[in-house]
Amino acid sequence: MKRRDFISSGALFSASAVLPRLVSAADSWSDGSIQHLIPFSNHNSILLKVSFREPQEGPKLRIGRSLFDGQQRDTLGRFWSFKAEGLESHKEYELTLQDNTGNRFADSWPLRTTPPIDADAEPLRILIYTCAGGPDDAQGLDGTWRFLPISTRQRILERALSLSPDLAIGVGDQVYWDQNTPRNNRPSALQARENIWGKYGSLDEDLPIYGSANEAAITGCLDEQIASLYGTSFRSVPLILTQDDHDYFVNDAATDEEITLPPRNFTARLGRAQQSLYFPEFLPDPYRPNYIAGAFRDGSSESYGSFRWGSLLEMLLYDCRRYVTLAGPSAVFIETQTEKWIKNRTSDENSSRHLIHIPSTPMGWSAGKWGEWYPDFIQSDGQLGIENPKPYWQSGWFAQHQRILTSLASQRQRVPLMISGDLHAIGSGTIHRSAALNFDNPVETILSGPVGTGSAWPSASRGIGSTVPVNLQVEERSSPIEKNGFTILDIDPFGIDVRQFAWLPEDGLDTINNLQPFSEKQIIVINDGSTDTTKDKLENLKKFKKIDNLIHHEINKGKGAEKIRPSKRKHMMRTKQNRTPHPPRKS
Repeated sequence: MKRRDFISSGALFSASAVLPRLVSAADSWSDGSIQHLIPFSNHNSILLKVSFREPQEGPKLRIGRSLFDGQQRDTLGRFWSFKAEGLESHKEYELTLQDNTGNRFADSWPLRTTPPIDADAEPLRILIYTCAGGPDDAQGLDGTWRFLPISTRQRILERALSLSPDLAIGVGDQVYWDQNTPRNNRPSALQARENIWGKYGSLDEDLPIYGSANEAAITGCLDEQIASLYGTSFRSVPLILTQDDHDYFVNDAATDEEITLPPRNFTARLGRAQQSLYFPEFLPDPYRPNYIAGAFRDGSSESYGSFRWGSLLEMLLYDCRRYVTLAGPSAVFIETQTEKWIKNRTSDENSSRHLIHIPSTPMGWSAGKWGEWYPDFIQSDGQLGIENPKPYWQSGWFAQHQRILTSLASQRQRVPLMISGDLHAIGSGTIHRSAALNFDNPVETILSGPVGTGSAWPSASRGIGSTVPVNLQVEERSSPIEKNGFTILDIDPFGIDVRQFAWLPEDGLDTINNLQPFSEKQIIVINDGSTDTTKDKLENLKKFKKIDNLIHHEINKGKGAEKIRPSKRKHMMRTKQNRTPHPPRKS
């Protein structure tokens, strides 16, 4: 297809523009001609991914007196990225998008850079969720909704934003539009493919991604599932969107006819196009090397990334799908050099008070799927087991799982913490044992909660929900429940508060606006023989009832000193009742 024919076809202008936008009634900010805007920032840079309702030429980002040129991402000029470098740390800037004559595309808005990398930092609030993708009109012939309507997902995110997070993370599955996946051959799946997914058109592997009918189909799909969902609602909240299996337009599956992962050339290019057009890559981090897979020459990265909030927090985020291998005992989910980087960062306990792993594929639970860390498979009795082996599963995946858990549990001064998504459930637990590994410093694991799931729960399609694998010992503090929801983390030098919110359609739409946490937990850091003012600060927090339990070691006792007996775990992570809500923050 010639470019002029492509433009004249008008195929890229999807009906998503008429979908409801996520705008608070009290929000008078005008998005003008902007269709969607997703920002990311670090200590000295800001990166925006923006789409306009109509093609543009030469748009610019203004910050103060500085202008930054946009980089065109698509064929027509609707999709642009803007990168501003050389900014001051921990400063709120006023941002303006304008055309090449200086006219604004929308109202200006504020966005803050993060604190200096190694500096003390104020407390941080994080919103984290998963599985926000899915088409809008996803009601089957039986009346059930495969995915929640876009307007309902927007209300859930609006409630989450009302809690004033400083950062938001969507863990994988930003889109559901599986292409050549074995499960699609079932009659029900074929019907859904025709009635729900068919509106986007088709993809032709013989054509390029850009400048062909493929581009029209992809942007039609992603305009609805990503751009319309987020709009400009996160303009002042940096948003990290990571990728999982569905972001490569497949479901993790393996049969004699087809194994969907690792992504073949075409689906890998689809995944890259999704990120290139709609959401930011990871900005450079001096602690993240350029040699890891998916890294660019300028230090930015696609699949493997990190986020730092001064010396308070470091997060490691990793896609377990793009570089998965099928090599039996030596197979991996995470590319080998990247695994080395992850373990090195985990062992460096002097660089940040807290560390959180955020993989796309969860640890601690299984639904019997092929592309999991675990060999567990649905047995004849309907329960998970390993007697009847999981076809095509790779033993090397679990070996890598063991190495990563070992690195987490080997920390001496930090509580090992992992947050993930994928399983369409929300809950939390503590991994005490994994096969032959017994952890003196058990690993806290959290399922963040799905935003977009309708009736497509694991138990509906597989006959079982999120279940502890047979070779793991997991203390389920909040057993995973199949509900829509999200997780809020409040992080300060002395601990992490975890609040989880859950909802189902039968609860009624109006209940979303005042949704309250069903689970509240507090992770408290042990003062292990500190020689600075930490002890006095912790005692002051206890005095004002900010924490209930406090453990002081007069000398450094190392890992496991207060965490061997299950009863002592209450000091580290305990259910809280009737806690005072976090005070509202200034916007």
